[in-house]
Formats: sequence, structure tokens, C-alpha cells
Amino acid sequence: MDAPYDFLSACREGAVLRTRDRREARITRIDREAGIIHGEVGMIGACAWRADGIYADAPMGAAGPLDLVPPASGPAAARKRVSVANQLNGEGRAFCCD
Repeated sequence: MDAPYDFLSACREGAVLRTRDRREARITRIDREAGIIHGEVGMIGACAWRADGIYADAPMGAAGPLDLVPPASGPAAARKRVSVANQLNGEGRAFCCD
């Protein structure tokens, strides 16, 4: 299993990250001693995250939509994409009765 991403050491003030629900999270302050990352999320307001990116106010530390996700490691074009048309049979039919 991959090691957890260390947001605390990777984040900088002013950086823009994404939450699990794809909202932008702008980092405003980093409290390294307490291990807390502070930021602003659109339509939510001020938020705080722990060093592992989990939303600090999450009940019992459960994963949720406001958790931070690590930045993509490669270009978006390198991600695997599949065309529906290429997955259909040679005549472009989705079902046997077409």
C-alpha cells in the first residue's frame, strides 16, 4: 500500500489544492507545530485539515468530501481513457438486438 501523502511538508501558503468533491482549497496558513493546515474552500469558507489531509472537523476522523487529495503526479493526458465506441463490437452495436 502507498505511504500517505504528507500535506504538511508539501503545502505552501497560497497553494491551491482540491478536495475529494473537486472544490478548490486555497491554503492560507500552516501551523506546523500543531500539524494543522488552514485554508478557504469556495461556498464553505474557512476550513482546517490535519497533516494527512483529513478534514480536521470530521466526526471521528472519517473520510469525507472536504478531505484534501494529493496533487496529480503526471499530466492529465497520461491517464488511461477508454472510448465507449471502441469498447462496442465491430459494428458499433451495444446490444445483440440492435
